[in-house]
Order: sequence, then C-alpha cells, then structure tokens
Amino acid sequence: MGLDTRTSRTLWQDRALVELNIAVISSFARSGVTIVDHHTASRQFVCHEEREQGAGRPVPADWGWIVPPISGSVTSVFHRHYQDVTLKPNFFYQPEPWREVGL
Repeated sequence: MGLDTRTSRTLWQDRALVELNIAVISSFARSGVTIVDHHTASRQFVCHEEREQGAGRPVPADWGWIVPPISGSVTSVFHRHYQDVTLKPNFFYQPEPWREVGL
C-alpha cells in the first residue's frame, strides 16, 4: 500500500483501517451480500431516534456502541448524548442452572 510506517504522523494506521473497510465492503458487494457502512448506519440510527422521539419514546443507547471506531467525529451521532439504561423486560444472561445446584 506504500504506507510510511516510520512515524505515526503519517496517519498510516488510519489509512490502513479505511482501506480495510473499503475492501470488506467491496468484497461483500461482489458476493451479493449486503453490508452497511458506518456512515449509513449512523444516519439510520438518527432516523430511528427521530421516529422514536416523535412517538414520545426515549432512545437509550450506549454511546460507545453507536459511534463508529473510525471517523466517528464526522458521523451524525458523534455530538449526540444518550442515556445508557437497561430496559425491562429484557433477556439477560443467566448462570448455567446445573452449576447452581452443584451437579
């Protein structure tokens, strides 16, 4: 790829991550499999958020899961704030029942 890896100032790691994302998205497309990029996913989440708020429902979220790991600051979800709450009813992990009774 011709990346200058001698210093972090060339942002070679960032470029490598972007190229890897492009390669994965292209590979999926060539195989006829749909995958969404992080910019589209962010816009989709904002649309979901607006619909839910319009219906009077809260939109809790874990910001670290909503904001993508690369280019996060240029997505529409970066400067938004979410309340990270656990809603109930819910599905929760439980200990294996046979371990509780000593089997």
